Amino acid sequence: MTVDAGTLTAILVMAAATAFNRAGGFWLMRLVPVTPRVRRVLDCLPGAVLVALLVPGAVQGAVKGDMGMLGGLAAALVVTRLTRSDLLAVVVAMAVAAGIRAFWG
Repeated sequence: MTVDAGTLTAILVMAAATAFNRAGGFWLMRLVPVTPRVRRVLDCLPGAVLVALLVPGAVQGAVKGDMGMLGGLAAALVVTRLTRSDLLAVVVAMAVAAGIRAFWG
C-alpha cells in the first residue's frame, strides 16, 4: 500500500489542528471560573455535539427515505430519555439502523 504525499500531509495537518484545539481548550478552561451556570453549559455539550453531528444526516436520510437513519435516531432518543446514557444511545442507534438497513434496506 502506498500513501500519497498530499494525503499524508493532510492527515498530519488535521491531526495537528485537532491536538492544538484540544490543548487550547484545556488551557483556556483553566482561565474560566466554573460557576454553576458554566457547569450546566459543560454538562450539555456532549448532547449538543451529538445533535450537531446527527441532524444533517437525519435530514438527508429523511429526504432520501433512509428508514435506518430515522429508526436509529428514534431509538437513540428513547434510550437517552430512559437511561441518560449517551454511549448506550449511540450503540443502540447503530444496532437499530444496521438492523433496519440489513433486513428492510
